[in-house]
Amino acid sequence: MKHSKLFKVFFFVLALVATERFCRSQTDGFRLTKAINSYSYSFKDREQVTPQEVFQSFHFFGSGVQFYVFVGEDQKTILKLFKHHHMGPSTGFIKKYLPDALTKSIVQKREKRMHHLFTSVAIAHNELPQETGVFYTHLSKTNNQLGTIPLYDPLGICHQVDLDRAEFLLQKRAIPLAQYLDPLFKNGCIDQAISAMKGILTLIECRSEMGIKKKDGKVCENCGYIGPLPAEIDIGSYVIRSRSTCKNPHKKTRLKATLGLLLWVKKHYPENLKECHEKLLDENLL
Repeated sequence: MKHSKLFKVFFFVLALVATERFCRSQTDGFRLTKAINSYSYSFKDREQVTPQEVFQSFHFFGSGVQFYVFVGEDQKTILKLFKHHHMGPSTGFIKKYLPDALTKSIVQKREKRMHHLFTSVAIAHNELPQETGVFYTHLSKTNNQLGTIPLYDPLGICHQVDLDRAEFLLQKRAIPLAQYLDPLFKNGCIDQAISAMKGILTLIECRSEMGIKKKDGKVCENCGYIGPLPAEIDIGSYVIRSRSTCKNPHKKTRLKATLGLLLWVKKHYPENLKECHEKLLDENLL
């Protein structure tokens, strides 16, 4: 009898875990409470004119480490909601209902993380708007300015979201670099593919020369094209460069990005690696 109860408990727990994993796989981990909560961070955003692109419905598009991503009905606008926390209750909840002795460390870590993330987004918007496509940010809560918009979650359920209570950004939709390069390589347009990769490398080097460093250097995952222009899609890890011990940090940054592109070519189009190597890996970089 005792063993029978243990087995029942075991299978009950297993069923709960399996259900949670299934729900996560169906929703890409999305929960509205992770993206919108009552807690306000002490980050000052600049005043901006609200663009018309915000006043449309948005559908769930994907999930990253730092953002939930939604695409607008116009298919040209990306709305990104910040992930305020990964596990556990919201910051507002624990701040309100749990004693300070238990929550102080958690709140401080979350505030530090969000401040770094807001700062990175502000750098993208203020210093690199063309290079990132970021054209509007709402990094602090407001009152009775923006109204609500319909937001569709991964299951197609519509939520009326009060934008005044949300921290978010708007970004022009880009074609990820791998999707941009694939048809060029497949159709034998190698010179165009190489030109596109050079455009990305020049963008990265110029950004470095502006004194802006990106901690996440995954080129193919983080870059793309907005129309004919190269862009850095991921905008969550920008920092202002401190004094570098490297003699030429911009050259180092370009070399690292070049090697990343060549690894992608080697994996997907090895027959074109030699030509790409010769045209991308300038001897001045070595």
